[in-house]
Amino acid sequence: MKTKSLAFIAGIIWLIAGFNVCRIGVVSWTHIDNTSVLMIMGCMVTMFLFSNMFVKMLFKNVRRIRNIDADKRKVWHIMPVKSYVIMAFMITFGILLRSCPAIPPSFIASFYVGLGASLMIAGLLYVSTLLCPEKL
Repeated sequence: MKTKSLAFIAGIIWLIAGFNVCRIGVVSWTHIDNTSVLMIMGCMVTMFLFSNMFVKMLFKNVRRIRNIDADKRKVWHIMPVKSYVIMAFMITFGILLRSCPAIPPSFIASFYVGLGASLMIAGLLYVSTLLCPEKL
């Protein structure tokens, strides 16, 4: 598979994941009576921190894909094995976090909206690699 094809597939997956995470945050937000400045700031800080991390990961991953022989690239090469493990951990942790009664809905709302937005930004950047030159 081509590098751009794998990056596009990764982008679609990140967009879908980001949309779902953001949707959970928005649903939580609708159950809150008052929106505080702290919630909005938390959302923005979360989005900023995770966007920086995801963008760095994105470029590193595209370079990793490019270093795999083109005829050996498979669809599961969109991420390294370590990333699959991290993703499984994050999904599990997210489920446990949302089910914990000690975590306030305001935290879930602001954290999930920020995280979801940063995942969608990274997904859009992955998809945009279709428009970029081969040298990233």
